[in-house]
Amino acid sequence: MTVPGAARVRPPRTAPVRRFLRPRVTLAFELVAVAAWIALIASAVTGGSHDAARAGAAHHHMSAPHEVHGASASADLVMWAFMSVAMMLPAAVPALAHVGTNSLRRRRQRAMATFAAVYLAVWIGYGALLRAPAPLWARLPDDVALACALALAAAWQLTVHKRRALRDCHRSSPLPPSGPRAVAGACRFGLRQGWACLRSCWALMLVMAVASGRSGMLVWMAVLTGIVLTERLARKPRRPTRLAAAALAAAALAVVLPDAAWRWY
Repeated sequence: MTVPGAARVRPPRTAPVRRFLRPRVTLAFELVAVAAWIALIASAVTGGSHDAARAGAAHHHMSAPHEVHGASASADLVMWAFMSVAMMLPAAVPALAHVGTNSLRRRRQRAMATFAAVYLAVWIGYGALLRAPAPLWARLPDDVALACALALAAAWQLTVHKRRALRDCHRSSPLPPSGPRAVAGACRFGLRQGWACLRSCWALMLVMAVASGRSGMLVWMAVLTGIVLTERLARKPRRPTRLAAAALAAAALAVVLPDAAWRWY
């Protein structure tokens, strides 16, 4: 006996595939993140503008120190902006989808672009603020500075402030449908999401700031992006957060112990 409607029941295994193949409102922004990754990989492979700025600074140090310092600072900030797009924009995809699905079709892309601009401005501002303490870790040996940053990130993963910030990252916000209120709502939501994400991931991005421009930078970017995405997309992020803390602590030991053992030997 055939049950009515049984032919319309799809196997559960096909559901994730169908969801993936369904048209995505966030596809353009996902492609922007991919483009940022490609640009950073190309920069690392070819030497990029970051190393060129440093080489130019060394070459012209005696002739125009203030001009060269400004060029180097600008190159560092541009590099940070690309890293923010590559690493943090994917974490904002659920919030972008919320903006897209709750906006009128005619202004959907504009609302999402407004949200993304405000969200990324928070991270770029954080990168600009990190310029002030950068000379402090620049005086330390590379391995020691990176190990300290990793240990700090591991400790932050276990705090109640991290859990609260991560919980705020999962909160949505009502968005007005049209008019100036819609623009203000997208900006406000972008600021809230950016601030919550910054409170959650500032220590992870501090690791990235310390590792920036050094060998293995792309590996650290991939690892940290994986941690951020796992925490953001997990339904119960507490377990991934603890596992990330253990991994970061192990990485801190792995970075500093070989150097210490070599010195003792």
